[in-house]
Amino acid sequence: MLQRDFVLGWKNIAKEEYVGSSHGYSKRQTSVGTTNGAGPGNLQIFVLSPDLVVMHALPGFWHPEDLARELRFSKVLLRLWRDESRSREQKERMFERLQLAEINNHPKATFARSTWQGFDAQFERSRMKTGARDTVLITDAGKIKKDRFGMPAMKPLNVLVHERMARRPFIAFSDFDIASFVDYGRKFYDNNQGIDKRRKTFRPPPKKRKKRRAR
Repeated sequence: MLQRDFVLGWKNIAKEEYVGSSHGYSKRQTSVGTTNGAGPGNLQIFVLSPDLVVMHALPGFWHPEDLARELRFSKVLLRLWRDESRSREQKERMFERLQLAEINNHPKATFARSTWQGFDAQFERSRMKTGARDTVLITDAGKIKKDRFGMPAMKPLNVLVHERMARRPFIAFSDFDIASFVDYGRKFYDNNQGIDKRRKTFRPPPKKRKKRRAR
């Protein structure tokens, strides 16, 4: 499908303010198996129309089966974008409905692959001292839902992504607010304890962020 229906490109985001830091790994190392949406500041997958309008966006890494499903969904959105029989307002309303309805099409396996990594969930909960964020589940009474441990129940990341996209109908890539779109979990983590296979010690994140701002 990628070969037949898409033109692939990439952009180096190392100097962007929203980029995450994942020390202890070199750019030549293969990524390990993880959950959908993990590492949103390190990687974003955008699906654009030929006129560079965002059809869909996936923050972080995604399982191949789930990525394929999201790509097929993006093709539906492209047909909507090209539909000359609808007004821009109608297209935007339909875009929102399609994004939210697509959540119901996800199988249980997708939800299971879209759970939070522990350190991301812990950090996200620490940000809710002043109120709920869109990353947690809310009860019908408008209160934060609690999990079996009495902690705020995190919204599956596949749900979070489609809900955030529903609020961003057909935005030009140049105007897309990437920083707020990928704003969840930690921006820095190091599961490799600061050392890669070559025994190279990486600098701590504050120095990297300071250097990036100076460029």
